[in-house]
Amino acid sequence: MSPFEALSLHKCINIDIPHSAPLFSYKTSTGWQPPVRADFINHCNDIWVQNGFPNMPGHTFYIGSTTELLLQGINPDIISVQGRWTSQAFLNYWCCIESILPLFISSSVNPNHLQDMDAIIRDFPKCHNVLQV
Repeated sequence: MSPFEALSLHKCINIDIPHSAPLFSYKTSTGWQPPVRADFINHCNDIWVQNGFPNMPGHTFYIGSTTELLLQGINPDIISVQGRWTSQAFLNYWCCIESILPLFISSSVNPNHLQDMDAIIRDFPKCHNVLQV
């Protein structure tokens, strides 16, 4: 689904929400509230746990988005800058890439990107003089 179709559907389904309410807000006893990070993660976890999935911490979203960018062939330097990482902690996730990738790979992934990504991940710590744990 395109983002335009999703937004149009959202507006059709939620027609009774006032125009002054923030986008994707929800009603509270004090008015309309936009979701904040903690609310969003708690809501997702409520749904997941009720359906037999584990409770996921917020950094799981970062792991998923990082992996998605890598699968698209984005350079790890760009990913680390975009993520505003001041440490090399993300390398711990990438070092476990063999266990993370199966969670995110679909039939739409370009196999050539996977091979390129493997080489990039191996070379990244060497290029930046990062000690691997």
